[in-house]
Amino acid sequence: MSEAQPPRVLLVKLGDLGDTVLLTAAVDAASRVLSGYDLDLLIGAAGTSVFAHDPRLRRVWSFDRRRIMGRRAFAPRSLILWGRLLWSLRRERYSGVVLAHHLTTVLGTLKLASIALGCGAPVRVGLENGRSGFLTHAENDGGFGRRSEGAYWVRLVGVLAWALHYGPSGAPIHGRLSVYKDPAAVRRVEALLHGAARPIVAVHHGLGGWIPSRAWRPEGYSRVMETVHSRVGGTLLLIGGPEERQAAEHLAALTSVSAAVLAGETDVPVLTALLDACDLYLGPDSGPMHLAEALDTPVVSLWGPTNERAWGPCPEVGSSPAICLRAPDRPHPTLYTKHAMGDVRRASDLGSLDPALVADAVIELLERTGSVSKR
Repeated sequence: MSEAQPPRVLLVKLGDLGDTVLLTAAVDAASRVLSGYDLDLLIGAAGTSVFAHDPRLRRVWSFDRRRIMGRRAFAPRSLILWGRLLWSLRRERYSGVVLAHHLTTVLGTLKLASIALGCGAPVRVGLENGRSGFLTHAENDGGFGRRSEGAYWVRLVGVLAWALHYGPSGAPIHGRLSVYKDPAAVRRVEALLHGAARPIVAVHHGLGGWIPSRAWRPEGYSRVMETVHSRVGGTLLLIGGPEERQAAEHLAALTSVSAAVLAGETDVPVLTALLDACDLYLGPDSGPMHLAEALDTPVVSLWGPTNERAWGPCPEVGSSPAICLRAPDRPHPTLYTKHAMGDVRRASDLGSLDPALVADAVIELLERTGSVSKR
């Protein structure tokens, strides 16, 4: 790297779409407190579109985390690809690296340590939970839900800034969730929604392969959609990825009101523009939910096995108006609590959520935000 080039720092978050959206708060913080540094990211392949139009970044590295999950991590092909990634990172000569991860498992810690040490950065920042010997600076890990995930990563940016002599120790660092919109995607959504009746409510039913137990039964969504439409009218959109198309079509056929099935028809830029145009998001803890939060679209979120204190709306990093709901028979999360991930393969669900309660929450939030008139 020539002397004329600014020094560089790297933020690492090998997660899914929702994890990547939560990282935007740390990117916001770093772009302001480390203004003399070029900022790079290493993220999971699923989240690259989130930063495709972000001028705050010099470069975005991506890696498909499925290649390093479980036994696949030791396959020759995976090891070769991982080695190439580490070699490429080392050539960048980063001044500092932030690991936006909890050091929850031994294998996960080994992967993160290989990044931190392999990239050669003299300043290595992360969370301290007894496995952080490879870090040079650490913030105490209070566990999942002690603060929101986005707030954890903003605090680590503050630790990095202090370590690089860019700020006093303990100085408050602020960062807000924010995603940039693709103008072409915005135009496509404007054409798609032309003439659509307000309020426009995006409903996310069904989930991909990671923790599918976050999903609610289609009969519950159907009753909510029918109740909301009968009381406030508007337009209902069923969103999701290609793997959720069949579930969305089943839900559309189940309900007695009209709902446009858009699951599988929107990539991340179009989904971002679509959620920005909506008056409310209804659904579980998921990537689209976090996109809605970052876009200031009101959110009614449904929670079961996962931890809303970790992944739910958080004013500390900026969030849209939101209502989080739990069923009485699911009063506490069973996954990602304290310092344990839990068994994500264990069968669970959102419990006995009352559709009438969910519909009331949707209408209350639409009224509160001015999308419909109070009854």
